[in-house]
Amino acid sequence: MTETPIRTLGHSRGASPVRVFAAMLACVVLWVAAGVAGAAETGPKDSDTQTIAMIGAGSMGQALGPLWAAAGYRVIFATRNPDALGSIVERAGHGASAASVGDAIARADIVALAVPYGAEPAIAKAHAEAMKDKVLVDMDNAFVHRDGDVAIKAETMGEALYSASLFPGTRFIRAFNLVSAARFPAPGDTDHDRFDVAYTTNDESTRPIAEALIRAAGGQPVYEGGLENAREY
Repeated sequence: MTETPIRTLGHSRGASPVRVFAAMLACVVLWVAAGVAGAAETGPKDSDTQTIAMIGAGSMGQALGPLWAAAGYRVIFATRNPDALGSIVERAGHGASAASVGDAIARADIVALAVPYGAEPAIAKAHAEAMKDKVLVDMDNAFVHRDGDVAIKAETMGEALYSASLFPGTRFIRAFNLVSAARFPAPGDTDHDRFDVAYTTNDESTRPIAEALIRAAGGQPVYEGGLENAREY
């Protein structure tokens, strides 16, 4: 009977160099994948299709627009006088631009409303049809002393529900209205001192979009359910 020879190679009792290398390579691949997934949470998955029409260039528009531009979104600032937005566009950088409200909406996947609440019915009358099927992020708060009858109607129904009724067919999100514009960080500082940003929506498919926008602005998303749960500023 022939005995099987005993192997005496130096690595016979442990993992072979090939297996060790394969294990290390697998760890590196997982680490890179985790990094890519983390980046996806704070910015658009496809920057070529994630265009935001920032309607309004006041304090909220100027706070959020640059943050989203820095995160990789294509931001278009839009007002009735887009030619006056040069300095805002320049400060935002990252390919931001300015356009008329109608043009910005036509080119956008996401529309962000950052205007006095009383302007919403007029915007809806002019552009609601063009907004259908788009994500609409509403951050406006109604004040009776400023917005008059519109605010009274909104407060009676609930501001989020009233705004959503003005823009039927949109993928409506209520967010950012509980945070002062001064609370948002400068681009580049979004990983420090994160703060809660509540949001509501009746469209479950918009939740990842809302949460990515919130994280890109330095916030921590807090989902509060449907639009009937939206809180006022």
